[in-house]
Amino acid sequence: MKNILYFFMLITATGCGTTKVVKEKREEQKEVIVNTDRLTTIERNKAIIDSLKFKIAQSQTGDQKFDSAVNSAVSKILSNLNSSKSSGDNSYQLMYDDVLKELRALIKVGPTDNQTTINNATVHTKEIIKDTREIPVKYMPKWVVMLSCFGGCCAIAALGFLVYRISRIMRP
Repeated sequence: MKNILYFFMLITATGCGTTKVVKEKREEQKEVIVNTDRLTTIERNKAIIDSLKFKIAQSQTGDQKFDSAVNSAVSKILSNLNSSKSSGDNSYQLMYDDVLKELRALIKVGPTDNQTTINNATVHTKEIIKDTREIPVKYMPKWVVMLSCFGGCCAIAALGFLVYRISRIMRP
């Protein structure tokens, strides 16, 4: 009789299912958004045309021969200065006019563009972390549930019958 009680207690204490395994998942997402703003400023300068005239003074010391020699030497040196150069829209010209006794400089500077660019970049970072737990639920067909209910009812009836029989044996 004791063996039968132990057997039914073991069946009742242990169930059909085991402890359910919990699965944990961790998802991390990083989203980086970069916005770039650009500001460009263009400053345009017009062309420059400039001329300079230098009057060359004549030597007047009172000595006629000395003055003419000095003036002719100065005139000869300055006539050798005639030169010009150009590069793209820029140029200059240096010349001596012997009749007017003038040194002229003509300067041309082409139009210029000054460009300033300012870049502003903003970075936005968005981080999403999701922690999830999955508890699996086992699917049991209906017929298994019905049979387990029937078996449970039979076990309760058998236990009740045993209690009844033991109580009858114990009573005189």
